[in-house]
Amino acid sequence: MKKDIYQMELLEDSKINIAELDYLILASGSDTRAYEVLGKIASHLRNKIIVIHFKERLQNLALSDPLFNFKKLTLPNLQEITSEIKDPSSCLEEIQLNNFSPTSKIAIDISCFTKPYFYFLLKLLCERFKIANILAFYTEPKSYLFTNGLFSTFHTNSGPLVPWEIPGYSGYEARGSKRRLIILLGFDGDLSKEINEDVSPNETIVINGFPSYTPKFKDISLIANEKLVSDHNITIKYARANNPFDIYNVLNRIKNKGNPGFFMNIAPLGTKPMALGACLFALHNPDVRIIYPLPENYENKYSDMCWNSWVYGLPLMN
Repeated sequence: MKKDIYQMELLEDSKINIAELDYLILASGSDTRAYEVLGKIASHLRNKIIVIHFKERLQNLALSDPLFNFKKLTLPNLQEITSEIKDPSSCLEEIQLNNFSPTSKIAIDISCFTKPYFYFLLKLLCERFKIANILAFYTEPKSYLFTNGLFSTFHTNSGPLVPWEIPGYSGYEARGSKRRLIILLGFDGDLSKEINEDVSPNETIVINGFPSYTPKFKDISLIANEKLVSDHNITIKYARANNPFDIYNVLNRIKNKGNPGFFMNIAPLGTKPMALGACLFALHNPDVRIIYPLPENYENKYSDMCWNSWVYGLPLMN
């Protein structure tokens, strides 16, 4: 990835012309940050807003729920798509009805997208519509929701986990190759353990988000994943939690300096920007595989309030 394509700015400091965007795509949710960027730029938008609603999140909404309040907004040129969390491809048919072209200026707010969804979406824009560059927005949470204040109780999901290979990100596993698993650490320790046991790699590398949004988040992720990181055979590396280009470069160094006989598997369990960097890396390196533990259900709300909003310029094509 060339250095001159690196673009990461605070939204408030960005010089991008919002009015030039042809499309803004976002996912609704009960987290306040789902609509933070939309609230900041809506008055400047002139073209289409595409909002994906997950059926599982449209039930039993309180009157104070941010999603309920969003439904009352009057937005011009709004397309609402209802999809299912359990089926990440279920919204793609309706999205493809839009007249995307290689010159379309598209922005995606990944703040409340589940990771398999925006992986599918970026793959679609890159390969089906030949879009070379997009913008991505992301709003950091000010805090996460820990049951009874215990760090070990954080969960973004419920029900049994099924580790799966994200379609379109299968990689090329040569016969007889050894498996290297790279886990981007999140707060949910069950996910990393499940992935590691399922892949049964010859080598495991974990990447923790540091610097994190706040200093304590780095330590919380290590505590939550204690069973995994306490293994002396596992290597721990670090990348900035809010910078997709940082994780991209770490993955690139691992791939280039590693044994060529290893098949690279990436599990993007960490922050959305870290997952975004892994997605970009996989688009540029189709020989690597992306795996993710698909849960039975996602929690409707797992963060509270908003911190910084970032904008990233992403080169989908290498």
